[in-house]
Amino acid sequence: MKIQDVIASACEELNCSYEANALWFEVLINQAVRSHKTSNKFQVKTVEEKAMDFKVQLPKDFSKLINVFLCSAGEIYCPDIDFTIQNDCIVFDSNLGMSDGTKIGIKYLGLKTDDEGTLILPDDWERMLVAYIGWKYSRRYAREFGVAIMQNYQREYQTQKLANV
Repeated sequence: MKIQDVIASACEELNCSYEANALWFEVLINQAVRSHKTSNKFQVKTVEEKAMDFKVQLPKDFSKLINVFLCSAGEIYCPDIDFTIQNDCIVFDSNLGMSDGTKIGIKYLGLKTDDEGTLILPDDWERMLVAYIGWKYSRRYAREFGVAIMQNYQREYQTQKLANV
């Protein structure tokens, strides 16, 4: 299932505009996926990226970091000392002496992607993700939805999350 399908389902359920909310809903889906504790839907992947300005972009399907290493030497970097993760980037300590173009290996857990790198979500996660979007959307627009609806979405998300471990 593609992210766009989940967004369309959420927009239909919430009776809101796809165009006005698609970007925000995609961010919410990525938050929910990255916070999911299951490992059986993820696979170990390794990519090589070039560092620019002491940063490396994380892959779109990134969920959990296993390790980061210097490709030329195979030397593994130490988290919390050599780098930190900020949003969708790995930011390296400038004292490491790397230059722009240094190849960095990233070993991580990620979901399946198609040939174009588009994230493919497990079909049984649709309801969980729609409930997460509903929870966050109804929280933002609490006057229109009310607290009870927001709490129902929150409970449904938590129940679905436990069911999809």
